[in-house]
Amino acid sequence: MSNKRIAVIGAGITGVTTAYALLRQGYAVTVIDRHFSPSMETSYANGGQLSASNAEVWNSWSTIAKGLKWIFSPEAPLLLNPAFSFHKYSWLAEFVAGIAHHRANTIETVRLAIAARQHLFDIAERERIEFDLERRGIQ
Repeated sequence: MSNKRIAVIGAGITGVTTAYALLRQGYAVTVIDRHFSPSMETSYANGGQLSASNAEVWNSWSTIAKGLKWIFSPEAPLLLNPAFSFHKYSWLAEFVAGIAHHRANTIETVRLAIAARQHLFDIAERERIEFDLERRGIQ
């Protein structure tokens, strides 16, 4: 057993695959989760999809327009308190500056999503994990 010990917080897909990779590198890993068993909230809002959908980054003028529209709506899906905070407004400035890189950042995010999806398929194949995998898209 390794004397290199690591704790991973969360037994969702990211926590479990991180623990798996660390185990393969020789670490002694403990996974801690608030639920009784692993993956109780994995892809909770995505219906269990193993896809690279919704990978477009949020830095866009349309997001800014939506945010301005929502700022006075109490039912808005995104709320922003306009009171001054240096941290908040410096983050907003960085967000706006990122708009210039929207296309490149979205392409990189999609590339990472596809690579992560393939990584999961490789683990399942190597470990002979069988599950209901559909490779033909969303039906």
